[in-house]
Amino acid sequence: MDLEASEGDSSEEELEETAAEKRVRLAKAYLGKIQDDLDEDFAGGFNAADLDRDLLAERLRHDDDEAAGKLHRRVADKFDYTALNESTTIHSKRGHQLAVTAVALTDNGLYYYSASKDGSIIKWDAKTMEKLHVYPGGRKGVKDYIGHTDQVYCLATSADNQYLASGGKDKIINIWSIKDNQHLATFTQHRDAVSGLAFRKGSNQLYSASHDRTIKVWNIDERSYIETLFGHQDQITAIDTLGRERCVSTGGRDKTTRLWKIVEESQLVYRGGATTKNKTENAANNNNSNRPIYVEGSLDSLAQIDESTFVTGGDSGVLSLWDINRKKPVFSLDQGHGIRTYDNDPAIKTPYWITALASLKYSDLFVSGSWDGQVRFWKLASDNKSFSQVGQLAVKGCVNSLQIKTVSPGNHTYLVIGVGQELRLGRWLRLKDGAKNGSKLVELPLIKKN
Repeated sequence: MDLEASEGDSSEEELEETAAEKRVRLAKAYLGKIQDDLDEDFAGGFNAADLDRDLLAERLRHDDDEAAGKLHRRVADKFDYTALNESTTIHSKRGHQLAVTAVALTDNGLYYYSASKDGSIIKWDAKTMEKLHVYPGGRKGVKDYIGHTDQVYCLATSADNQYLASGGKDKIINIWSIKDNQHLATFTQHRDAVSGLAFRKGSNQLYSASHDRTIKVWNIDERSYIETLFGHQDQITAIDTLGRERCVSTGGRDKTTRLWKIVEESQLVYRGGATTKNKTENAANNNNSNRPIYVEGSLDSLAQIDESTFVTGGDSGVLSLWDINRKKPVFSLDQGHGIRTYDNDPAIKTPYWITALASLKYSDLFVSGSWDGQVRFWKLASDNKSFSQVGQLAVKGCVNSLQIKTVSPGNHTYLVIGVGQELRLGRWLRLKDGAKNGSKLVELPLIKKN
């Protein structure tokens, strides 16, 4: 064997770049990409104010904060919530026979998807609101059907706008091509309904949550299963993730939220079960000062705000803000969507459940839904230890799914709402007064500067 390098080999070695040169090349490419993005966002040209703010440096700071998982955008005060209910930018679409259970907006803002209890998924053009494609549902028990044969419970789109994932009561996860509308893969490892899906930001790693009390991790590029996470003691109802290799989930009636650290192979457990006390009765009768009137029986919804903060909601109507370094909520708000009164003798009062949550990632804004007729907007305090309502949008029906995103170019912020006459996971409630099965797309209007 000739172990001596030829002249051609030595010349190739000389042409190989060093580690330092590679870092410089990648840095230049990264800065070039940011500059191109800024050129798209400000296609009309830069003005003096934009130059004074040094957009490039600001974008770099934001990317650095996002990589560190920090909340870095204070945008809640930039939107005109009073103009929401009279805005012409609110679009409603029906298309489904039964209640809409899930919605998902692509990161580029071109399309959004809605899924229903009828087993179908519809792809919509987010600009024209035209129906672009329908993935029909099949009859229950049909084998080898390409699609879902029962109620669809969850949707998720990948950050690179390549993949749509869907899961439902038929225990399967389907992967679809966003560009070609083609079916790519089916995963059948879950033993019960798939109740939640979330793509990790910046990666095609998918997390799935199920009523079989497990979370599974998938590599969608390779169409492969990675591992299963165990810990919840009841059906998992919601899951969310951001950029780090970890996810957060709620366990329904086990009343826990769990932060899963995939790399460390560990989990942190946060105990729910918030109680609401009768403040007027407490003032009048000191003997009953500790008697709760509403007790949280199930944690149903979840939204991650940044890598260290998330918010949960359940059937007691309590919205809770959590810090991953504390075992108890840093702030809780009772009766977030009000109280429903039943005309009995005596009258029975129950809180509206928190049925859906979504956050504008790495910002101080999140939204919540129920069936009280309002989608509510909440703003985090400057110290991230409390929140308050800043606006609301009238929506009739059960709000089963929410998603809010800011898309480029143009930096438009869209809210997508999935509405039904029934709740997502059951038929404990049926609304008929003006409630329609469908989806809504809302562009949040900015406050106009004088």
